[in-house]
Amino acid sequence: MKTCVLMLGCLLATVSLAQSTQTRREVWQWRDANGVTHFSDQPVPGATKMVIGVSQPPPAAAPAPASAAAAARSTPTPAPVRYSSLEIWQPENGASFFGGDAVVEVRLRSDPALAPGDRVLTYLDGKLLPGENALEHSLASLERGVHSLTSVILDPQGNERIRSEPVVFHIKQPTVNPPRNVGPSLRPRPQPLPAPANAGPR
Repeated sequence: MKTCVLMLGCLLATVSLAQSTQTRREVWQWRDANGVTHFSDQPVPGATKMVIGVSQPPPAAAPAPASAAAAARSTPTPAPVRYSSLEIWQPENGASFFGGDAVVEVRLRSDPALAPGDRVLTYLDGKLLPGENALEHSLASLERGVHSLTSVILDPQGNERIRSEPVVFHIKQPTVNPPRNVGPSLRPRPQPLPAPANAGPR
């Protein structure tokens, strides 16, 4: 019995491999004079025909259309923009502002304009200002002293494309004391003293 089962399994495997595109297969079964059961995929006189189902492998994935693949290859990758300049044009380098309530307006410009995907960042005294890609900033409540501005443009991968020249400006305390060494022309004229009330003519 084990021999018959083993032979049937081998025959089914052979039929499945040889006829992978078919879903059903005919097999003939017979028993010889010794009582041994045999199977064959060919008709045998006196054999009993059996119909065996054979699993069909999944279809292979269809290749991509040639036109779509060709279009993907032919689509050019845009070249990165080359910046010729990045400038902080306001405030002027060396400008002075007076008072703790002074507002410093910052203006940037690049040539050419900022490309899609690129970023422009502006730093005040080495610290990043809020407002990525902003070309204008308003700075208030700055401490007295010297301050520095710098801007950079980065590509989508974070690589530096161009850097501006630093701009230095000053916040100064306004002068409240009167000026010294005033010239004669700016001094007030002396006024004559009024005569006493009881003084009569002489």
